[in-house]
Amino acid sequence: AHEKRGLQSQPPPEEQNYGATAAHVRQRPFVSVSRNGPAQRDYLIAAVLCYANLINFMDWFIVPGTLIDIQKYFELSDGGTGLLQTVFILCYMLAAPIFGYLGDRYNRKIILGAGIFFWSVVTLGSSFISESHYWIFFLSRGLVGIGTASYSTIAPTIIADLFEEGRRTTMLSIFYIFIPVGSGLGYVLAAGMADVTGDWHWAFRITPCMGGLALVLLILLVPHRTQRRTAAHRALSISGTIRVAAERPDVHRTAKTTWCQDVISLAK
Repeated sequence: AHEKRGLQSQPPPEEQNYGATAAHVRQRPFVSVSRNGPAQRDYLIAAVLCYANLINFMDWFIVPGTLIDIQKYFELSDGGTGLLQTVFILCYMLAAPIFGYLGDRYNRKIILGAGIFFWSVVTLGSSFISESHYWIFFLSRGLVGIGTASYSTIAPTIIADLFEEGRRTTMLSIFYIFIPVGSGLGYVLAAGMADVTGDWHWAFRITPCMGGLALVLLILLVPHRTQRRTAAHRALSISGTIRVAAERPDVHRTAKTTWCQDVISLAK
């Protein structure tokens, strides 16, 4: 017997599609699943996403690195100064589920690019706010939280699609390592720029430039649509458990779930 190049898998009796769509699938004898490993381009795409994740969290921790200078500049109380990060976290928390919903239905590359561009422009603009308009600075941090949420929610799903189960865990681990690394570098960068230039505003002008580079790399290297490496399944739940039917060319999408239905499904 000759070696088979694909796997043969039978679909379950009842096939469901969680998240964006519900599908009816006509029965076929088998579906072929490629065993080819990830291409070099897949690793390059993952590297771009990791770099953008690093910049995301560097920008997040610019404020803590220059907190005392910001407090003196805007003449804020201790409570008002602490509110800066609170506004950021609240906007991030509220926006993340919305972007998760959008990323499941629309082009993820466009959402990622728009998010990077948005928070880069807002961060750069916040470095020119005068001391008499402190409320605009608070607003800008909330807007940056929204832009950051768009990236942090969707980027891991692209990495999950690029790699099969064994490598997927490793690549996602590398992606998430850049959260503490970026946080630490953001703090060091902000404090260092404030010391070197004598003006904390310059700390808010570095990460937007790095974000611009991330946006260019995203546009050039990340494809508009990412083919899932696990061809026998259409999606994964947050826990990594396979939740959907076998992928077939004759799948017909017939219905879309709402955002509330998605949240209820995740809560089960």
